[in-house]
Amino acid sequence: MKGPSLHQVQYPAQRMSQTMQRALNLLQMDNAELSGLLIEEAAHNPHVQVTLPMPEDPAPVRKHRHWGTPGLMAGAADFDPDRMGAEATGLYAHVQAQVGLLFQTANERAIAEAFIAALDLSGWLGETVEEVARSAGCAPEKAEQVLLTLQEVEPTGLFARSLAECLRLQLAEAQALDVPMQHLLDNLPALARGDTALLLDRCGVDAPELGRMVTLLRSLDPKPGAQFDSAPAPRRVPDLIVSRDSQDRWQVVMNRASTPEVQVAHLAEPSSKEGLETARWLERTLSRRSQMILRVAGYAIAFQHAFLEQGPTRLKPLTNAEVGAALGLHETTVGRIRNGLLMQLPERVVTLDAFFGRGRVACRNGGSLAGDAIAAILTTLVAAEPPKAPLTDAQLVDALALRGITMSRRTLANWRKRAGIGTASERK
Repeated sequence: MKGPSLHQVQYPAQRMSQTMQRALNLLQMDNAELSGLLIEEAAHNPHVQVTLPMPEDPAPVRKHRHWGTPGLMAGAADFDPDRMGAEATGLYAHVQAQVGLLFQTANERAIAEAFIAALDLSGWLGETVEEVARSAGCAPEKAEQVLLTLQEVEPTGLFARSLAECLRLQLAEAQALDVPMQHLLDNLPALARGDTALLLDRCGVDAPELGRMVTLLRSLDPKPGAQFDSAPAPRRVPDLIVSRDSQDRWQVVMNRASTPEVQVAHLAEPSSKEGLETARWLERTLSRRSQMILRVAGYAIAFQHAFLEQGPTRLKPLTNAEVGAALGLHETTVGRIRNGLLMQLPERVVTLDAFFGRGRVACRNGGSLAGDAIAAILTTLVAAEPPKAPLTDAQLVDALALRGITMSRRTLANWRKRAGIGTASERK
């Protein structure tokens, strides 16, 4: 009988290098997270020069705009809250609808209207408190009191007089306005030019904490009024912008208003060879990151052309593997890219993930629709049904059949539940 013996067996294995792992981490970050990481890196490495785009403070409003009923700005004596907002839309209708709830007297509501007339589409004020007070015929102190109340209007950040105040209001609401964050807000120009040495000194924090603070700051909405131009949007500046080119074709570009830029700072006396190489690696990797994001996003919007043109009822199924095969990328890479990125469409903000339709339902014309499209169609059908005679599952099956979509009642019931739609008896 032989005793135990040792022998070697070789197994094929692929070990991911630390550099590759770091590149993949950069790939799946949104622009807010990337900004924080780059600021942290720049605080450690003087060869890394970071530039963060910042919205400019509001331009002065040269002339009062009458967003509500004409003549509404005549003064407190002529103010009629019942007529308020009769012709206003979007942002202005939203804030005017809350004025009657926030203020008890006609005089305060008239001052509030003066502030609304000075409101920019971004949600910032385009006039000083003193200018608004003169327009409303009141003391600046009274106007200041009204403004503080108006700044309680949702979404938080409206009626701010500067970018710093807009962000400060949102941080205070999130209970994140501590002393270091206050110092960061006081030094936004230094943040924009990536002066990490000054920021570390002024904020009194270390590099990782500064990176965390920048990530939080960049995740806020600098222009909360802009979302009222379209459907309500997530409270973060989009990473990508989708628009039509001069030939009416859809195109996608990186949003320069939120994308951080990194350059290699060539110092007279290099701090270290390793730091210089890291800076060069970051510059190359971020350039490749942008190219890969644009390739994936570009393929998605081209594939989902009908979704862009006609809405969610035309969404087609699309998987990471299909995109990866078309672009020569691994499907896990596609998955990392689509994770968390926001896209600004002409009328709304959506996630890149929204272009990847889950589920697959065959149509009689040989094509297929994503399960999300079926849910959207069912939502449309139910919204138009008679309130006293809601459509049964059998009737919904027939309605889908008229659209070239064939499915059993059992399958339809499953999609109906996924769409959050109750049975006919529950809807009655």
